[in-house]
Amino acid sequence: MISITALLIFISPLSGFAQTEKAEKEVAETTDMWLNTVTSGSEEVVDEVVALYADDGILWGTVSEQVRDTPAEIRDYFEYFAKLPQLSVSSYKGCIRMYDDNLAINTGYYTFTYSKNGQTKEVPARYSFVYQKNGNNKWEIIEHHSSALPEAPEALQEVGPEQDACENGLLVQR
Repeated sequence: MISITALLIFISPLSGFAQTEKAEKEVAETTDMWLNTVTSGSEEVVDEVVALYADDGILWGTVSEQVRDTPAEIRDYFEYFAKLPQLSVSSYKGCIRMYDDNLAINTGYYTFTYSKNGQTKEVPARYSFVYQKNGNNKWEIIEHHSSALPEAPEALQEVGPEQDACENGLLVQR
């Protein structure tokens, strides 16, 4: 009986770790789905992107000054953003951290490119996605903030790749 108890005590933290890894991967897949969907150029792109947000989700879009906290406002944003000509993601690096079985945050950087007047425009941005599992056991976006990267003042040292790590989380990148 003692050995079974000891085994259960030993396995419990490993089981929790495996669950965390599984959830981190699900969140990474959900972020990939968002990236692939928003840049798909499909005729249904707006509906498909809006469906990834919770009904009470909040969006601070990369190219908008307005906070969008209704599905109609989020839809309005993606009617513009997701339809930028030749929209793509040229880079993506994030850090996914789990806060419990149903709440995760993915923070990082992505760079969007699109065509304007025959020229390729690049928008490097930083983001935060807050995900929550819904009643169907699917991860959905409850908060999303994205802003163009500012130019750092000379007084601040530039962060290099070795300093830009993901401690206590899952590092994801393309």
